[in-house]
Amino acid sequence: MLVRSHRIVNVGGGDFAFTDLTRTALGGVQNRQFRLFTPVKRDRMRLPTSLPEFAALRHVANLSDSPVTVAAELGGHWSEHNLAAITHVAACNFRCAYCYVDFPHLAGRDSFVTTAERVVEEFVELRHAATDAGRRLSLLRLSGGEPLLAPGLVLGVHREMRRRGLLDVAVLKVESNLSALPYAWQEGRLSLDADERAALRRIKVHGTLHSPPGDAAWPMIRRGLEVAIELGFDVFPAVGANDWTVAHLESLFEELAAIDPALPRRLAVRPFHLDYPVLADRRGLPDPGGESPSLMWEQILLRELGARYLDVPRHLVHISSPKLP
Repeated sequence: MLVRSHRIVNVGGGDFAFTDLTRTALGGVQNRQFRLFTPVKRDRMRLPTSLPEFAALRHVANLSDSPVTVAAELGGHWSEHNLAAITHVAACNFRCAYCYVDFPHLAGRDSFVTTAERVVEEFVELRHAATDAGRRLSLLRLSGGEPLLAPGLVLGVHREMRRRGLLDVAVLKVESNLSALPYAWQEGRLSLDADERAALRRIKVHGTLHSPPGDAAWPMIRRGLEVAIELGFDVFPAVGANDWTVAHLESLFEELAAIDPALPRRLAVRPFHLDYPVLADRRGLPDPGGESPSLMWEQILLRELGARYLDVPRHLVHISSPKLP
């Protein structure tokens, strides 16, 4: 599935395949390229729970810290950055039960082809429209599907944002399962100059670790996490599931700490609230219940590091410098 998905997304000649969002049931659709999304919503219990004002809900709410990391990069209060433009690449090498995208849209169905330059051009158009409506749009999210099937797309979007002077007013975030990056980077034969390598620190990679250590997919995910850090991306790992056990999380702590000592404190542990319509139609998904997985993770952190879960905002926990030459 990895090779097939890679071929779907990487059309060639600087073109990439995206899902036509007007053909989906996703919310906030503006056009075929983008939909708008509000990351922090109190009524949906999506909150920046690493901040003192929300600390009491740390083990209840779903962490939503994108506006916080954007504010740290651009300045201002997080509430000024609480709007994202999301575009979805047209394929994924996984079929995770918790994915909120219909599976046909993870296999190239209802797709169209465009370039990184055109993606940024449409983002700029949305920014202007948001400004006219009295809103600030400062977050461009590459989602999917699996964006790191096409690291050339990620680099191309970032280069175009840089060329247009957008990096002082907007942040690029990539939502990924991380597993495809080693293969896709090698297949793309990508190279970076010193300035571009330094610039990767400004690309936020939010990587959901969909399988625990010991699962068949874990070695791919772990290697992808290693490569993302070695390249210099600003990596924010997360567990998003309701079925991880204490044993899973203890193994995960060992794996993350071996990659980089800071990673365990960067991990978000989120229960999935299964309220997306597409998830309601899927079977075998456990409802959140019992002890919060973040409480289990906090006990591990206290035992191993003497730290509480999210007692420091994740972007203030520094991971190592890139290791590649």
